[in-house]
Amino acid sequence: MKNKKKFIKVKKINGSWWFIDPDGKKFISLGVNHIEPHLWLAPYNKKFTQNKYGKNIIDGNGKFDTKSNAAKKWIDQQISYCKELKFNTFGKHTHESINHKLYFEKIFYICAFETSPLSKWRFDNGESPMPDVFSLEFKNHLENKIKKYCEVHKKNPNLSGYMYTDVPYWILDKDEQKKNKNNIMIYPWLNTILKLGAHNEGKKQWINLLKKNYDSPNEAAEIWGFDKKKSAYNVTWENLLRNHNWFNPKVKSRAKSDMISFMKIIATKWYQLHYQTIKKYDQNHLILADKSMIDSYHSWLIDPLKNYVDVVVIQSYNLFSKDTKITDWLYKKTGKPIFNGDGSFAFIRNEQKKLKVKGWWTGSKNIKDVASKYKSSLKNMMKKNYMIGWHHCGILEQWDTAERGDVSSNENGFMDPYENFHTDLTNAMIEINSKVVELHKKSSKLKI
Repeated sequence: MKNKKKFIKVKKINGSWWFIDPDGKKFISLGVNHIEPHLWLAPYNKKFTQNKYGKNIIDGNGKFDTKSNAAKKWIDQQISYCKELKFNTFGKHTHESINHKLYFEKIFYICAFETSPLSKWRFDNGESPMPDVFSLEFKNHLENKIKKYCEVHKKNPNLSGYMYTDVPYWILDKDEQKKNKNNIMIYPWLNTILKLGAHNEGKKQWINLLKKNYDSPNEAAEIWGFDKKKSAYNVTWENLLRNHNWFNPKVKSRAKSDMISFMKIIATKWYQLHYQTIKKYDQNHLILADKSMIDSYHSWLIDPLKNYVDVVVIQSYNLFSKDTKITDWLYKKTGKPIFNGDGSFAFIRNEQKKLKVKGWWTGSKNIKDVASKYKSSLKNMMKKNYMIGWHHCGILEQWDTAERGDVSSNENGFMDPYENFHTDLTNAMIEINSKVVELHKKSSKLKI
């Protein structure tokens, strides 16, 4: 059996939660996101990058060459920058084009893999439908993918844990509901399953739920607005199994109750399968699961998180003081430590005015404002006994003419595209990042 002390864990000590490093030392995960080669290879800074690190950082096709000496020199420099600013982790958004062997012995890191396209931006790009998580096909797909990743990372003591989807699309937001004039059929994943045929496992699970919730198929059909006139016979569960027209329920309150119950079933299956499969191939590392938007943790997610997740990962670009009501609730309900896996504060520079930049809406007027918000938010996080990390978005400032990522806005950064520190911000980072352990030792003990 493996010596568990060799790997990163989480532990509650004197009422406060901590990450514990392989040597048994307490730490707070201070991470950096968007270590992505294309940010260094934009039209405005490509020549700079090649001059600094070597022309062979790109291959003959103009793509980042992770096997090159230049790539090694480049990633070593980014590690050095991060450590200089007292960051200790490469976050979820470390680009898959970078061979992990370039950094996995030099800094803590997250293994991020996406087993299904659950993100809203992927859904909008037509990369869904979302999977039937109850199917054998999905189970086999999951196993093959997870086995592959675990075989690579399971022995590495610097691995912070496994993370899946970036901001899963659990529910339509308010603007989408208003646009669609629909505040009932608001669960994209459920809607996908309702469209499936009678042979699909997900559809069978839906009917099984209705069998528990209703005394007869006729009662279920009445609630859900099933057109009984189109059936030559009495309504049967088999009729309902074959039915695709679930999108105009007659009794909306009952229908919504059914939907919420089924979303919990979907979420439970999703997290259970991932947890069990990862533990099958790697019993040493933490389950960080999905990184979800701060306002996407619905009540029906609580039990799956309690049972199948080690650390709850949020994404928020708010000042932490605005999030504490939600994070307190999350901790009280799950009992799990929490960290913000993606957040930042920014103002819009002249080079970013067209597409703006992540985090601009917190009202910063200049870099000194950004620095002030960074310090105050991190101080407030460390006052909470359950908050054990902060991952900054991101490392290199992006301008309008760069290649876009998953969203049509610019990445934030503590360096400009030519690797010059924004010193008002980086000095603040060094100051507060250096103090987080001592600050967290004094954290207030929120009871659960």
